Amino acid sequence: MRTKEEYYENVLENRRLAADPQITRCSCPNTLCDWHGKCKECVALHRYHNDHVPVCLQPIINDKIKALAGVAEMFVEKKEPTPIEYRHYVKDQDKICECTKNKIDE
Repeated sequence: MRTKEEYYENVLENRRLAADPQITRCSCPNTLCDWHGKCKECVALHRYHNDHVPVCLQPIINDKIKALAGVAEMFVEKKEPTPIEYRHYVKDQDKICECTKNKIDE
């Protein structure tokens, strides 16, 4: 177990890292997602829905699960991602809804 001094040094390092925009930038490849760049909201929604892990965290978790599955002589199969067309559809629908809302407001 680490000492309280080592723990404190770790906290200081994490504070330094959290202040670095290169470390805290959104690394999610789903740039069309409504929550891209809003990582706190994204994680909160994934926790709420309890459906799957945010895409940016999947490689980390997948590597650990693959290693564990190997020990259990099992294999891991990747789930098909949400088609990019779905994200485009959301953007298109948002534009339609915005146009409709603007006409109603006039």
